[in-house]
Amino acid sequence: MRNHTGEQGSTMIETIMYISILGVLGIILASYAGAVFTRYKTGRIAQQIIDLQKAILAYTAANEDYSTLDKNKMQEEKAIPLDMRDLRHALGGSIDFGPAGDGTTNPNEKYMFYITFNGIYQKGCIELLSQGQFYGDGLGMDSLIVNNSTAWYYDKSFYNTASYPRRYRMQSAANPAIVLRPTFPQITEACNRKDDNSITWIFS
Repeated sequence: MRNHTGEQGSTMIETIMYISILGVLGIILASYAGAVFTRYKTGRIAQQIIDLQKAILAYTAANEDYSTLDKNKMQEEKAIPLDMRDLRHALGGSIDFGPAGDGTTNPNEKYMFYITFNGIYQKGCIELLSQGQFYGDGLGMDSLIVNNSTAWYYDKSFYNTASYPRRYRMQSAANPAIVLRPTFPQITEACNRKDDNSITWIFS
């Protein structure tokens, strides 16, 4: 006689094994898909910064300086790009922007504006600062500040970064015409928070 109980037991064990394998594969695939989506959103932030900068330049084109730049007014007038109209970036953190100063301590500050993206996770912070589109003359970046503790500046920078604990020059000492990017050790030191890093770009 055939042992139906034994066959049923083997079939049940095999079924459980298959379900377990499928469950593990599902978790792996979900984790991979989540990581890819997060990488996409991190890349999207880089474009959002450029889009927001362009929107601010267009909005203030008729103004003498940036002293009257008001994020709430821009938001009310729907002058902020659609995917940032709630003042949130692709990773969900808050966006802040406005004049870099009123010109009382530094007369050049009212001719500059800042954009701050908050709530950036550590790897995303490192990845954003490693990208090349923010450095050089094309974007008009005056200086760069991370977590209100680390600043990068050019010889031509007007924004005063002297008060920041760590400051790095973005031009070669031997040849100022050569623009330097932040180094990986500098970036990893600056992006020292696990989930809540803030990056501020000063534009002129």
